[in-house]
Amino acid sequence: MKSLIIIVCLFITCSVSAQDYPFIKNFVSGTIILKDGTQKTGLIKWFPDPSEKLRFKLNNNAVEEKYQIPDLQGFITDTLHFKMLSNLEIYGENYPLLNKMSKLKYTFAQIIYTGKINVYYVLYNGYDALQGGFSAYPNLIFEKTKDDKPEYAAFPVYIRMREKRYDQAKERLLPFFSEYPAIQEKLKTFNRATNMLSFVDFIKQIPEVKNE
Repeated sequence: MKSLIIIVCLFITCSVSAQDYPFIKNFVSGTIILKDGTQKTGLIKWFPDPSEKLRFKLNNNAVEEKYQIPDLQGFITDTLHFKMLSNLEIYGENYPLLNKMSKLKYTFAQIIYTGKINVYYVLYNGYDALQGGFSAYPNLIFEKTKDDKPEYAAFPVYIRMREKRYDQAKERLLPFFSEYPAIQEKLKTFNRATNMLSFVDFIKQIPEVKNE
């Protein structure tokens, strides 16, 4: 239920922040997945930032362990499942004003949907020159396999920007769905205020929408 509430909030509100996650301020019960697939269950705390280490301990009295993001495949807390992704280009603080993407070498991404095209949610924190302070930059990440390698495409979710910038983001995303003309046409109808949850629902129809 917590996972559903958080996901719905991500798409229907414009005030998304890292504080939506329960493991930001406090240790919460969860499981980490090591690079070799080994799982360890205990308590987890992590702030959604690529430079932040994930903190883990077996129980309240245990010695705390710290893990760099690439040390793990991912982690699970309650019904929230996160996967380590690498080499992403996302919409951050440089996009609204400079039309430049931000690069993430590693990050944990919340799994929203898995299928022929996987969908993730990533929070990126950067300095907002328009507001004069640090702000969260939420992105949807789409993943497909091409030549046995993962291929990613990002899309900004409720990031403060001009409609022109939003349209440019759509144009960048369209080639990713070249095999699915129906998805491309659906995306073209969206504007900055569109509820992106409906777009994810449309992706779930694959392969039905592929040849439309």
